[in-house]
Parts: sequence; C-alpha cells; structure tokens
Amino acid sequence: MSTIHQAGPVDTTEFRKLMSLFATGVCVVSFAQNSEDDTGGISGMTINSLVSVSLEPTLICWSLHNDSSQFEDYVGAQEFAISILADGQQTIARRYAARGDTALNRDDFDYTARGLPVIRGALATIECKLWEAYPAGDHTMILGEVAAMQILGPAAEPIALGFFGGRFCAIPS
Repeated sequence: MSTIHQAGPVDTTEFRKLMSLFATGVCVVSFAQNSEDDTGGISGMTINSLVSVSLEPTLICWSLHNDSSQFEDYVGAQEFAISILADGQQTIARRYAARGDTALNRDDFDYTARGLPVIRGALATIECKLWEAYPAGDHTMILGEVAAMQILGPAAEPIALGFFGGRFCAIPS
C-alpha cells in the first residue's frame, strides 16, 4: 500500500528515502589547483547530481553542498572536469566522497589536453568553463559550459556506475 503525504512541511528523512528510488549515475568533479602539495594540485569530489541543462549553449549542472569542506575551492574554480564513472570504479567513488582530499590518489588521474585532471578509466569526460553558480537552499548549483568532451570507455557495451537505494549498482547500455 502506498503512502500519500499531504502538502506542508516535508520530512527530510522520508524525502531522502523517496529520492533514493531515483537511480543516478556517479561522477567525479575535478580541477587543478595552483598548489603542488601531496595531492599534486588536484581536487576531486564524487557527485550524483549531474544534469544536462542546455544544448545552445551546451551547459551542464551539478550540485555542491554549502557545508562542503572544499566549497570555496569548487565554487571558485573557473574550469573543471567531470568524469562519468564505469561500473567497477566504486573504490574511486567512495574515495572522493570523503570530506576533504586526504584520500586523494594522483594515480587515479590522467590529464586532458587542456590540463584538467580526469579519472583514469572513466567512461567519458566533460571539460567545462564555469558559467554561473546559483544558491539553492543548502546547496549551490554550479553550471558549466562544455568546452571539450571525450568518450573513453568501451564502445561495445559500456556499463556505468550507478547509485540506487543507497547502494552502487551497474547501469548497462
């Protein structure tokens, strides 16, 4: 039997439970910092909020929590890359879902011709220039204009890493 919730205050726990029924892809957003510390000047963060916004101009959007430990870095990045993860990259997804970049592993990354770090073995990458950032409740929506893109994964039957019901899953083509 289904439960119908009336208009009014929304129980955030129930909302999270409902949204876990919406399967999403899993990506890593990354950019090159100007520092040469033990991370090699790379920042990486796992997201599952990637959406296509517009074809003219070609825009994508992702969502950044306002309490993120790297909020200022990400909202201020003028260029960033998004790596669409393949099934089997759960370890990478978990690594970059952690707060801060203490678990960052430079060996997880390759660099694009434009100098942006991308996840090695990803299905595809999207390189973006910051278009705009908009506050949206406890998150900030970051829009990027696509500057370059590349399909890297297997052409035959790519299998993407997904997230459904609070768990990783495979999303076949």
